[in-house]
Amino acid sequence: MSQDFLFQCTLSPRYTDLDTWRHVNNTRLYHFHQEARLRAHLELFGPDAWFSDQVRLRPLRSVTNYQQVTWYGSDVQAEVSVLSCDTEQYRVRSELFQNGQRVGVQDCVMGALAQGQWVELPDYIRTGLLPAVSGEVAALPDDSFRQQLAHAHNFAVRQQVTPRYADLDADSQRSEAALARYMEQARFGAIRSLDLQGLGVLVASTDICFDNYQPGWHAVELAAGINRIGNSSFCFTGCALHKDQVQAAANSVMVLIDPANNRPIALPPAVREQLEALRV
Repeated sequence: MSQDFLFQCTLSPRYTDLDTWRHVNNTRLYHFHQEARLRAHLELFGPDAWFSDQVRLRPLRSVTNYQQVTWYGSDVQAEVSVLSCDTEQYRVRSELFQNGQRVGVQDCVMGALAQGQWVELPDYIRTGLLPAVSGEVAALPDDSFRQQLAHAHNFAVRQQVTPRYADLDADSQRSEAALARYMEQARFGAIRSLDLQGLGVLVASTDICFDNYQPGWHAVELAAGINRIGNSSFCFTGCALHKDQVQAAANSVMVLIDPANNRPIALPPAVREQLEALRV
């Protein structure tokens, strides 16, 4: 495999991917990144590489930027490249395009799980990935938001979700997709408590750290609060707790939108006051 490896595929938004704003939901777009990443993996390691009964490859962290609204009715083109690889993890970038515009990009750091513990990458994975690595990459944003998780039980917004059979993946673990949905639900639980005075809110980026994929049927605790407030944006820190252990945590940048022109708008004083009350 040459260093020019670039996997490409086409994905089609479905009606069931839409949200109440009538565009593709951000968590469904996350699933598009996951699907493109998996298809690239199959290109490198064969058609049966989507499952494993031994060492399993799962994200340690994903940083997703939502750059444009994605619409129903037009296909999405995906491109996937391998950015780096070492003994314990590798990094993959996926980019999504619709109608000639890039609508989103995700950097995903992948690791290997064996019996619930993070281990070194299998030799055959490193051997297969190293020739495809594209070169130097920029560092990911710092993950200092995780320091707040020690106080998650004191976060302003708490709720429970009941795990579903659909939350399991093909290896009978809690799925990456489910954990991403939990992060969405954690921040939505906080947003729905706000009076936005008729304004809208969009997700600009999500930074998710995945601690473990342990399945279970006990209620999952979601906690969220505000850790930063800007001029027209604010940042949620949220997490999912299973038996008081963090399964996933996220930092999500939200932008307030004027529905009259779909442009960012400065936070009104009343909205800012509500956000201050949710500080972590």
